[in-house]
Amino acid sequence: MRFVNAGAMVRAAKAGGYAVPAFNTNGATYALTRAALEAAQETASPLILQVYQPNIVYRGFPFFVAQTQALCADLGIAVPVCLQVDHGKSVAVCREALAAGLTSVMIDGSHEPFATNVAWSREVLALAKEHGATVEAEIGYVAGNEPKAESQIGRVPVPERPSFVPGKTTVAEAVAFVQAAPVDLLAVAVGTIHGVYRHQTDIDFGLVAELNAAVDVPLVQHGTGGVSLEDLSRLAQAGMAKINFGEPNFGEPFRYKYVQRFGERIDSMEHLWHAWRIDEAIKNELKQDMVQIIAALGSAGKAR
Repeated sequence: MRFVNAGAMVRAAKAGGYAVPAFNTNGATYALTRAALEAAQETASPLILQVYQPNIVYRGFPFFVAQTQALCADLGIAVPVCLQVDHGKSVAVCREALAAGLTSVMIDGSHEPFATNVAWSREVLALAKEHGATVEAEIGYVAGNEPKAESQIGRVPVPERPSFVPGKTTVAEAVAFVQAAPVDLLAVAVGTIHGVYRHQTDIDFGLVAELNAAVDVPLVQHGTGGVSLEDLSRLAQAGMAKINFGEPNFGEPFRYKYVQRFGERIDSMEHLWHAWRIDEAIKNELKQDMVQIIAALGSAGKAR
């Protein structure tokens, strides 16, 4: 299967008032990758499969590409699939991802000064052009991915809501950034943060609409942990053309659910000491979560 870049699918989503799901595979975890592919195929939805840079250290970009190629062949996947690195923190990481065969990269300079963010983005744009890939950048900072000062050991309860007020991208910032660095996708901050939360309800839908009207570049939503299905639909309709899910609307990220459900199933003997039976059961449950998300985003039936 030939993977595509994100360009055509997100431009169609922006024009059509829906959003393309971008499911994070937590470093190419088999059950997550397969669940996303099966959900997209069953709903005829375009799909962006992502790997978050820190999580790929265990398996590597080439494995992610090879794994997805093998699954697409085995499952007969016919919907368009894009492979993207999420939150690439350097030009070097984006270069490595492109060399491995990923078709879209995010260069995240949002934590740097504006001029540095622009310079990194322009450099990655030049690299991506050589590979026929697309580039996502972020302006305005979606917090929550910072390294933790302390280790969390044992069972940690899921917080009800974020403990601080999220930042927001201004229209002036977005316009100035895309003029200086004409990226293919633009991540913006509209009232959410990254992380595991039961509820996030402070989304500025008016700002989403303003940003969507002000820039031609399709917008990307990050930090969806705890966002309801209803608000996901509103985000898509307001102008978010790509919505990221390491953190789905159910209040717990896929990686959290995977670990939680694995632990629950170990306590039963239905697996008969076969780890793959546990993995398959979790995959089937996560796929149904993804099918619900696809329906909320309005991308079902939009594969072309």
